[in-house]
Amino acid sequence: MLLLTAALSTAAVAVALTSTVASRASASPSAHETPVVDVDHLYQELYGMSSSYSYRISGADGPPDDPSNPFNVAPTVNGWQELFAHWKGQLTSTTVNGPLASFATASDHYFRRTGGYRFDSDDAEVTIPGATCPGQRVLLAAHPDEAPVNPDVVDEINTGSTNGVTGFGAARREITDSNLGNEGAYDGLSGVAVTEAEYQALLRWYDENGTYPKRTLKVALLDASRGKTPDGLFSREGSKYYADNLLPAGPQGQYVLFANMDSLGLDYPAYHLGTQYYWNNITGGGVPPWFTFIKATPSAPNSAYHDASGAITGNAAAISQLHTNLQSAVSAGFAEQGAKYAFSSPAENPLKYNQTGQAPNPYSGSAPVLPAYSAADQAKFSPVRDDTDALEDEQAFFAKGIPGFTVSGVKNTNVDENPYAASVSDAVKATPVIGYAGNQTTFQLGGGTPVAGMTTTAAPVAAGDTNVKVAAVVNLAVGNAIFIDRGSDIEYDQITAIGTAGATGTGVTLATPLKAAHASGVPFNVNQVQPIGFTGDTIDHLNYFAGGAPHGPDGASQPTEELKRALELPAQWTSMLLAGDDYAGSTAKPTTPVAYFETTPAKPASTLTVTFDAGFARAADGSSDGLTYYWDFGDGTHATGKTVSHTFSGPVYADVKLAVGKGGSWGLYRQALPVDSPAGPAPATNPCGTFTPGESAALIQAAQNGGPAAKAEEVSR
Repeated sequence: MLLLTAALSTAAVAVALTSTVASRASASPSAHETPVVDVDHLYQELYGMSSSYSYRISGADGPPDDPSNPFNVAPTVNGWQELFAHWKGQLTSTTVNGPLASFATASDHYFRRTGGYRFDSDDAEVTIPGATCPGQRVLLAAHPDEAPVNPDVVDEINTGSTNGVTGFGAARREITDSNLGNEGAYDGLSGVAVTEAEYQALLRWYDENGTYPKRTLKVALLDASRGKTPDGLFSREGSKYYADNLLPAGPQGQYVLFANMDSLGLDYPAYHLGTQYYWNNITGGGVPPWFTFIKATPSAPNSAYHDASGAITGNAAAISQLHTNLQSAVSAGFAEQGAKYAFSSPAENPLKYNQTGQAPNPYSGSAPVLPAYSAADQAKFSPVRDDTDALEDEQAFFAKGIPGFTVSGVKNTNVDENPYAASVSDAVKATPVIGYAGNQTTFQLGGGTPVAGMTTTAAPVAAGDTNVKVAAVVNLAVGNAIFIDRGSDIEYDQITAIGTAGATGTGVTLATPLKAAHASGVPFNVNQVQPIGFTGDTIDHLNYFAGGAPHGPDGASQPTEELKRALELPAQWTSMLLAGDDYAGSTAKPTTPVAYFETTPAKPASTLTVTFDAGFARAADGSSDGLTYYWDFGDGTHATGKTVSHTFSGPVYADVKLAVGKGGSWGLYRQALPVDSPAGPAPATNPCGTFTPGESAALIQAAQNGGPAAKAEEVSR
């Protein structure tokens, strides 16, 4: 696929990204060639969720299957349950998303996170089964939760000490770092809102054109993402649970795309505080927009993905195609947004931090308009890169060789995320950083910022080293989680010992060998992120950092223009990618029932009893009224019913078939299932879960005749 430039028309982009559907007779005269994101809906979802559902700690908000339980506290204290209910309601609403939302089924996948939590977490997801290739899946995901209070906080308070490492000072930082009471507008919810907007754009686009997804489309909340591991990183338990337990092992149910929306809004084309002046005292400005991080499944093994299983190497062709398609989609999105906004973007708050050379001075209320959305900007500020750090929810999926990407904005301090002009001094670039707008989000705020454990390396270190020489020991202690270096070179670890200061620095021993080499003089800091007294991952702060004002000119529920643009751009090109023929794709809207099922467990590796759920199936009008269900378990037994349980007689790679009927029309789906770890290869079935004409006729005939039912029992729902 050729790369697209800003000069390409939207129509040309549509041809490049999506196959033409043979029959579009029902398409609306105003139908768009590609999905179009409703940015007002996107922002209103972000505003509404962030102002209604605070903190959101899973496992600490009562049992998720019983919202009336008294342990479900108010959403202003812990809004985890209420956010999940809202999200499932939005994605299954035909009012919000159009008639195709009637094909959507919400489901819950409960698991218990580590750390002594009393209640379950939930990888909730919404599924729309594909029409012509339901056996292949596309997953669009985000994480919904916030960082809980570190349990060490009790011990730190009990010491009675004000020490910044082990005493009450540290406890204050732990509470701040937890986002207790915060909205998480940037850190968690921006990605959730973007997925909702992408999903809505897709469903409305299908409806406008009289089409429907080829492949099964899934949208998920990957839960329990914000607990901390000993090395200071986030645990990503929900994504690991999903990747380890919910991906079928047979030829059907495989994932052709994983698209992960992370922290968004502080990325291109937004400027720092809405201006090219604020971060420096350079006459005429000089600081460009925020950087967008687009990290794709690596093309080859690297330091973050050793690929011991061979999954990445084995799926190299699909991963390479993803890189090509992703680059094309990003370029197409820039072209589409550029045409929409006349290839320009406002710098809403033209202030310099010291007001010297402020333009205009005083501010007149009229924001400068700057060039934007060019191909050169795309290459510089939104490049597609191999994932080399595996820090987000993508790690569990990329390690299995699934083609995909994570997109996010600013998180740490480096020349990409804080792109100073070349003339700015190293001293200014090296000023301390603090987490302010979001957990782990850092900003240059000037010298003297009170941060624990700020120092630098005193000598170069090599890959594989466990001992680092540091220039000074400032509030470092055994057990501290630390980070070394910045940007794409950053690594996280834990201190196990601190030596004696010497002429070449103080030796600090780390728990694990470093993955890469690091130069002398790079940061070596305690991974506390937020210092005493700084909280505020709120929607007004997100607007402020993106646009220079706490909200748009029309009131608190309105976005600044720069925040709106920064949210809209990745949502636009992601929805265009999802619609592409290699992913969700499009085909004529079905005129017969859509058959599809999933199993519990998804991987029945150590059991003979499996539950089969056809509750995802729909009639051509999107309803499930009047449907009949016929199951062939591939072992000579059959059953009827929407949800059934079947016990196989022994280990077998079962070719399970489903026929869903209504009014003489039938939809069919099959899935080869390895039950109780059978020996031998999978049956030679199509990955899409489809049938030959002869197989179709035989299954429909058996379904019409009812077939003998044995060894199966219907499961009440």
